[in-house]
Amino acid sequence: MEANIDPVTELAVRLKEVSIRNTAEAIYDKINLSKQKNVDKETINVLEEIINNLVTDKNELIQITKCYEQEFLTQDLSDQDIEYITRELLPIVTTFLPFSGGDNEFVSTIKKILSAETLKILKLLGFNYKEAIGQPLTNLVSQTIQNQTNKLAGNKSSYKK
Repeated sequence: MEANIDPVTELAVRLKEVSIRNTAEAIYDKINLSKQKNVDKETINVLEEIINNLVTDKNELIQITKCYEQEFLTQDLSDQDIEYITRELLPIVTTFLPFSGGDNEFVSTIKKILSAETLKILKLLGFNYKEAIGQPLTNLVSQTIQNQTNKLAGNKSSYKK
């Protein structure tokens, strides 16, 4: 599979593969073919193989279901999470925002995005918080740390001169 496929799409592909692998028609055909040969031992082997394949498929379906559930849980926020984010995260985020020349419009937009009402609406729509908010915040914090590190490095080199 491609490396760029998101986990949910990959799970859907796996689910399709499992559901196609042992359809009722395919199982029925295998059973009829083994019965036509009139060899009891071979019929028993075919039936055992079918049972083993179905058990394997069932286990894989359970695993896929657990993966779907995990993906859903990582994208879901409880009302307590939303309250905590709006109360605690917004002040932290605004300290990392670049305040160059009255960038209050940008701060206002961030406050609207991280408001409890907006987050609840987005939750109802199945919004992916991790991708849309978490990744940009990760990038923002990373850039801030890199900028501070570069400033410190620049200050140290100016002291040495």
